Amino acid sequence: MNTLENILQEIDMEKGYNLLTKREKDIIALYYLGGYIDKEIASFYGLTQQAINYIRKKGINKLKVF
Repeated sequence: MNTLENILQEIDMEKGYNLLTKREKDIIALYYLGGYIDKEIASFYGLTQQAINYIRKKGINKLKVF
């Protein structure tokens, strides 16, 4: 998951990264860097696909602020 942090640091978004919860960081990394879809991530976490989508979008919105 350090890869996500490194990418965000390179594009000057590390302040936003620090606002993310561990779960948001993990889900964003799995989705964008790991190539997993929401359904696969949901299965891994034992959550619904909709919950994963919500968590991911909430995290992305935190990054957009910075």
